[in-house]
Amino acid sequence: MGIGLRGLWIAVALSIAPPAGGRGVPGLGGGTAGVLGSAAAKRTTIRDSRLQTQGVHFLRDGQPFDWRGISAFRIVEMEAHGRHAEVARYLDWAAAHHVTVIRVFSMARHLFDLSPADGLTVLPQVLEQAGARQIHVEIVALVDTGAIQVDLDAHVKAIGAIAAAHPNAIVEIANEPAHPTQRNEVHDPRVLQRLRTLIPEVVPVAFGSAEEDGAYSGGSFATMHFPRAGGPSGWRHVVTLAEGAGLSRIWNKPVVNDEPIGAAEQPIPGRRDSAPARFRAAGLVTRLAGMGGTFHYEGGLQARIPAGRELECFEAWNSAWDLLGPGVERQGVFSAAGEAGAAVMSYSREHAAGVFERRSDAAAWVLAVDVTADPSIRWRAGWKEVSVRRLEGVWLLTARRAVK
Repeated sequence: MGIGLRGLWIAVALSIAPPAGGRGVPGLGGGTAGVLGSAAAKRTTIRDSRLQTQGVHFLRDGQPFDWRGISAFRIVEMEAHGRHAEVARYLDWAAAHHVTVIRVFSMARHLFDLSPADGLTVLPQVLEQAGARQIHVEIVALVDTGAIQVDLDAHVKAIGAIAAAHPNAIVEIANEPAHPTQRNEVHDPRVLQRLRTLIPEVVPVAFGSAEEDGAYSGGSFATMHFPRAGGPSGWRHVVTLAEGAGLSRIWNKPVVNDEPIGAAEQPIPGRRDSAPARFRAAGLVTRLAGMGGTFHYEGGLQARIPAGRELECFEAWNSAWDLLGPGVERQGVFSAAGEAGAAVMSYSREHAAGVFERRSDAAAWVLAVDVTADPSIRWRAGWKEVSVRRLEGVWLLTARRAVK
């Protein structure tokens, strides 16, 4: 892959013109089916299904879109170095488990070695393979820039051109812009704003992990890497996710819980957890708070299909979309127990670390987190408990209110 970045950018820019008589997606052409396999090749490719934002939510084809993401950082590197069959297997697994977004790196130096030029060369192939499985790809453009010599503008512009040609492409400009692995330029929100102008407006873009002060919350949506500290009981990183609802209101855009604490075979305080119950609760809080969610795990750094305890944690997290049912996050408002208008007036703080709800005029979905005994839920006047489901570490309740 010996062509320079400038030459590669010219080639990419020329390649995005659609073929005469249609709007087809450029790329591998007839070679795609051999990579995907016969079953995958029969699936419908994403065509005009580019994500759009409406207030604090994502839409696709005018319909609500559930961001059910997963970290698969190494997928592009694997494709660049001939591991086509492994890429296909991972994407098949993700599609079978209802994953709608994979998060990938377009360059890297520390976790693995992927040059910017090699990343750009194969990125269209990865997008087409994911699109054939109805999966969107969140492309992280700038990674490890403190250790990689790269023209920031040229690389981001090339990423933008590729993303504009593939309706399943989403761009995050930088992975944790303030991280010490990034060069000083990337720390500056003004630089990220300039880079954002190099990406066509049609492409959904986040600057990078916004953090609590919102320094990097620019773009059409925001990504958050919430604090991972577990606290004395190990549940603090779950409770903290409830703050996402307030951030989406303040920024008036979708927020994605994009790289929370990761799953692993063994816990590492402040970095990894191995309790499926907490990942189930994290998925539920993420949905109630109205955020998109990405499952992060140790194997995802290398794009390994989850197995063992990591798989148990993924399945628990993924169950949030069954336990709450479709569309809950787009109904009514989110609040914590005791707030003005909340269906839950109070609870025993000795027996639960937090109680959160998504509430419409007539119905409420309530989650008690880190439950050690009956949390003694007290309902506000007019609300009546309909059901309660006791799961490990959490209670999931529904309630109704008589509407006059």
